[in-house]
Amino acid sequence: MAVDGDLATYWQVNKATGNNNPTAEFITVDLGSVRSVEGVILEWGANFATVYDIMVSDDNTSWTTVYSNTAGDGGQDNISFAAANGRYVRMNSTGWSSAAWRAWLNEFEIYGAGGLPP
Repeated sequence: MAVDGDLATYWQVNKATGNNNPTAEFITVDLGSVRSVEGVILEWGANFATVYDIMVSDDNTSWTTVYSNTAGDGGQDNISFAAANGRYVRMNSTGWSSAAWRAWLNEFEIYGAGGLPP
């Protein structure tokens, strides 16, 4: 739901209750093949990540962090970073505006050179 182009839908992590309280939660997008990635746009819902990394990987196992945010405030995050090659792009969150509901991500857009989709 975070990659469907519809701001009315969203991806949401599981509600954190009792023992269901992981220290990190993530969403990964598979681009289908290795591509050059230079930025992402995150459209947050009512609850959002306050601490998160954007990571890329060729194999969905070894990850390289290309951007880190420790003061997320919701809304739209338009993020640019040095070009990185990867097939997979991940938003990995470790802090949230709501401890119970965690992050609601309306859109996770990924861009390559010149602001075009990779």
